Amino acid sequence: MTSLSSHRDLVDRLRYTFITADYGEIDILIAGLRKKVNFEDLCEEFFHGCSIDAGGYLVPSGFFYEPSGSASLLYAMYELLGRSPETFLLKHRVTRVKFLKKNLSGNFRIPRGIFLLPRMEALFIRGIGISRLPENIDKAPALRILDLGFNRFTRFPGKILKLSKLSVLNMSYNRLTALPDGIVRLKRLRILNIKGNLLSEIPADWHRLQSLHTLDLSMNRLKTVPDSLRTLVTLKELRLAYNELPAALEAQWEKKAREEGAQGSLSFGS
Repeated sequence: MTSLSSHRDLVDRLRYTFITADYGEIDILIAGLRKKVNFEDLCEEFFHGCSIDAGGYLVPSGFFYEPSGSASLLYAMYELLGRSPETFLLKHRVTRVKFLKKNLSGNFRIPRGIFLLPRMEALFIRGIGISRLPENIDKAPALRILDLGFNRFTRFPGKILKLSKLSVLNMSYNRLTALPDGIVRLKRLRILNIKGNLLSEIPADWHRLQSLHTLDLSMNRLKTVPDSLRTLVTLKELRLAYNELPAALEAQWEKKAREEGAQGSLSFGS
């Protein structure tokens, strides 16, 4: 077993290990270090800006690709930490994944293996300039929170509609010009944020989103809002600021908000 004189030495050894191996093809997680190293700093500095919470551990995103020729790195980790490779397999503990903007290159692609994490409940892919998602996004069975804000999506990723447990979806500040009727399949959706896109209309059947509590449509190009939204009794917060709505329509919605009183919130301002 290798003796390490300090935590800094440990980080340096890890850096060397992952630079000299094809860590993008490895299917392991670091478990043995536990609290000895600030994993968030480690991930930001060396591992392409992905921070992953695995029950108290933060691990690099490169470990979610399918394994290929990984034996040398597994043995390197065994020598470094004095533990067998099995101790690094923590897929079933990962619940939250966040990609950090500052260390991602322009040609960065989301690792396909991210969506195979069986317990991942929250995924934040925010402000990194992507315009598409891997085709297997619908393979994330536990995903409840998906944040895709501040990216370059021009089309709504259809596979999102298969995420049956999704309750929070943020696609604000993208370049969406239309939304699919199929959003009503997301029966558990409570918060939908589509602020800052290029929408001129929204589907008329959104009254079928029977769990929807908060809907932010501000800063789009809407000229009308479906009357059917008025029947959505679960909707408590509707934001329509900075659209192209006629004054008469704004007055109608403001009247609806007054009638609901404290139970609802309607905003045409900032």
